[in-house]
Amino acid sequence: MEARVKEHPAPVRVLVADDSPTVRLMLTRMLEADPGIVIAGTAADGQEAIEKVKALHPDLITMDVNMPVMDGLAAIEYIMAYDPVPILVVSSVVDRENTANAARALGAGAVDVIPKPTPDSNQDFIRVAADLRSKVKMLSKVRVITHPRARLLDRAVEASSVSGAKSKIVAIASSTGGPQALYAILSSLPGDLPAGIVIVQHIAKGFTEGLVRWLSGNTKLKVRQGKDGERVSKGEVVIAPDSIHMVVEEENRIRLVDRRVASPHKPSADVLLESVAYTCGTDAIGVILTGMGRDGAQGIKAIHDRGGHTIAQNESTSVIFSMAKEAIKLGGVEKIAPLQEISGIIAGMT
Repeated sequence: MEARVKEHPAPVRVLVADDSPTVRLMLTRMLEADPGIVIAGTAADGQEAIEKVKALHPDLITMDVNMPVMDGLAAIEYIMAYDPVPILVVSSVVDRENTANAARALGAGAVDVIPKPTPDSNQDFIRVAADLRSKVKMLSKVRVITHPRARLLDRAVEASSVSGAKSKIVAIASSTGGPQALYAILSSLPGDLPAGIVIVQHIAKGFTEGLVRWLSGNTKLKVRQGKDGERVSKGEVVIAPDSIHMVVEEENRIRLVDRRVASPHKPSADVLLESVAYTCGTDAIGVILTGMGRDGAQGIKAIHDRGGHTIAQNESTSVIFSMAKEAIKLGGVEKIAPLQEISGIIAGMT
């Protein structure tokens, strides 16, 4: 009998872009510790990264933001417009400028962002390296599309399309690919939207503040992080802060709660959406966007079951179609729509 040779999947080919030789070497060693990952090449600036993408056709790029010649943000915009490939932003979280730039990179089409590992004795380097390898292998499978930034504004929603105050709270769940999806939606909504918006966005710790600032500069709505006891007003967007759950209580008041829940995420989209379901009932709109896992699916179902409206981003415009798919499977989704139509649907429901 002829023996069958077991075929192994091709290794993930990674391009590492960072202006620091030390960081390039560190990331190379961390990634190549996994036999399923190989370094296709390295780049010291954004322009070199663009050239290496054309020559090497990597499966994924790790991209620094602050680099000479051409920075990471400009490189991401060019690559996603002409040679789309999954990009993982690996950025220092040391000041306000870096977190804001990382958020802009997500808006340009990068699929995720993580803090740059540092050779710090206080850091569990083995765990950090394992997490990096796992994320690289997962994100390398993401289907990306041509992503010129201008396309996000193709379907602006005019204020005149908003009629009647039928909804008080729009609750949104998003994860991988979510920042650019949020940009597309929020930048197309009018500043006088007759509803408040609350959001859980899964993002690396330390980047929420930068995400808030970046979104604030690209929408007519007021965007802020959630603070305990403050109310959500019409025309306002409240994003859950790091490492704590956010809920909406009576009178649309925000509460930050540090309790153990079944979800592995903190903040949890299920926790937020379920609170909106029970507080707002038929005056709730639930939206579940691109992302991995199932966080938010139960919350969307709760909104649906209590008479609220629910929307899921469709597969073709999602970076990862897991969260929305799980919500659809539970039967809690009223409308499935491409990203560019969701802001119009929200405006029509409020």
